Amino acid sequence: MNVIYILEMIGTAAFAISGALAASRKNMDIFGFCVLALMPAVGGGTLRDLILGRTPVFWVADNSYVIVALVTAVIAFFGIYRPGTRQRLLIWADAMGLALFAALGTEISLEYNAGPIVAIMLGVATAVTGGMIRDIIVNEIPLVLSKEIYATAAFVTGVVFVLAEKLGAGDEVALIAAVIAGFGVRALAIRYNWSLPAPRVRR
Repeated sequence: MNVIYILEMIGTAAFAISGALAASRKNMDIFGFCVLALMPAVGGGTLRDLILGRTPVFWVADNSYVIVALVTAVIAFFGIYRPGTRQRLLIWADAMGLALFAALGTEISLEYNAGPIVAIMLGVATAVTGGMIRDIIVNEIPLVLSKEIYATAAFVTGVVFVLAEKLGAGDEVALIAAVIAGFGVRALAIRYNWSLPAPRVRR
């Protein structure tokens, strides 16, 4: 089992946790946990694969992704959380999944001969699409549409991966560097409440 595959499983579990915690906040049953765990875990990658013509899509070719997401959902369902911790756990699990999936999405897109810009954008799509579906299902404004630095962190992840590869780093080194950069940007935004500027209202 190589480093890239391990990172894919970690990213799948991280995003599945974010979905399961969203289900927990809405007091859903175990089926709801499983559905919301699967959405961020496979949603973005499915869109990426369909755009690239990469069929069968990754979770059909390898059921491990679905198994990891469902097992994570079941564990989360029976988990015990202190009051007020679920939202914080969701945000940090989502941040980790965001960085991992943005890096992996960029790497896979480059493998399928996408240009650097397209690869970066597909990396962003891989990272944010599933979370958007999760948030819409629970009737919340998707993080990517809020003022928070979210898609920007995914974009930074993709850029770092492309630059690392251009500088001759191997895939594993590029992935690790990109994940650290993307997670770092998202973590700082969470910690210090960074956000992108909003337009000034003219009167």
